[in-house]
Amino acid sequence: MKRSGAVKFPHSVQLFKFCQKVMMHQKGVKVRDQEVGSILNFNPSDCSHWKRGEKNVRSVFALAKLAEALSVETSLIHDITSGSADLDEAFFEYQEARSYRALKGQSQGAAPDQISEIRERVLEFVNQVQQEADFQTPPLYLPEVMRSFAFITTQPVEMLDKLSRILRVKAGQYCIQYKKGELKAQTRMSMVKDLARIIFEGERERFPEFGAPVQGLSIYEQQVFVANLLLPRSLLLQEMSKMDSRKNVIAELATIFWVPKSLVSFQLQELVTDARTPTRSLESQSTIDSVQTA
Repeated sequence: MKRSGAVKFPHSVQLFKFCQKVMMHQKGVKVRDQEVGSILNFNPSDCSHWKRGEKNVRSVFALAKLAEALSVETSLIHDITSGSADLDEAFFEYQEARSYRALKGQSQGAAPDQISEIRERVLEFVNQVQQEADFQTPPLYLPEVMRSFAFITTQPVEMLDKLSRILRVKAGQYCIQYKKGELKAQTRMSMVKDLARIIFEGERERFPEFGAPVQGLSIYEQQVFVANLLLPRSLLLQEMSKMDSRKNVIAELATIFWVPKSLVSFQLQELVTDARTPTRSLESQSTIDSVQTA
């Protein structure tokens, strides 16, 4: 007889599903339940109990072992077990972390002058959007940003597997649909990524200041837009200067700016890279050095 009622440990269910989804993404094939359980040396019975939420997987050792096996940050695993991130949000963070690594490799293959030109061009556009939204104190509110793009609307909808998506209403008109419910940091970033796709791909001709797209650097261009729209460097440095370096700086900044931790990590890495370049300002280097040990 099938048992009914509430799941005893719902976050453990989410963790199991996340592990299985990541493993399938990495292997490109279906992953059996027992393959997930084998990471923690679970027998079939323990694995079944974990999957159904009858076994709570939350020991520091177990979570660290899962993170190592999946090649993800331990903090992401902890976010799932604490309920801070659901399956879709956690998988979004996982995909973003992987895309950042790939993006870094692509940008390193381009000429430094070309990268600098693209970045400055996008930053100038971002500054204009932020001024129109009167963005002075974090976090950035998306409705204020969307006023600058009259040809794009937003709509909350019931959605599975994705946090947001682009709907082309008619020629030159778009709607960004996003997952209904509490608006989390991952959903906000997903919406801004969709906005970037529309601006830099679908409707690029509306913005002649960008010039022709550079082959192989379109995603980098969009990432610079997303990161600096949600996490402006000037405000990021201001907030960092106020922080106690003994705290979890990335988590603190993610809360202040209402963005995923993966985006904070990306932007901090960009700042470190720039600060190590001789032509960059020493101001950012001194601020970064004070928190790098966090």
